[in-house]
Amino acid sequence: QSPSENKTPAKVEPAALDIATRWAKAFVNHDNVTAAQWLDGLRPFTTDEYLATNLAKIDPKAVPQNKVTGDPVATPDSYTSSVTVDVPTDSKKLRLTLIRTAGGWRVDEHNEVD
Repeated sequence: QSPSENKTPAKVEPAALDIATRWAKAFVNHDNVTAAQWLDGLRPFTTDEYLATNLAKIDPKAVPQNKVTGDPVATPDSYTSSVTVDVPTDSKKLRLTLIRTAGGWRVDEHNEVD
């Protein structure tokens, strides 16, 4: 964690919630697509590093979520430079960490939570 990283608690920007929703919808869109097509769908909403190091290792056919079932909800771990958002799905929730980049908000990590 660099000293310049801003850890000021903040209200989550609508743009971050929009990217979280769009990322989650791309993540659950894995029927009848190749792994390359699935990654291309996630690319506009994901940091390059996370796409290459983590998402590229996932077999989209193994993703248990099939649809987003509600609006994203910011967790208390939300700051001016990074936000954590839970997106409900038909399986486990997707917990996304988004960071502010030069190109806007991008997903930099995801987990599944009950």
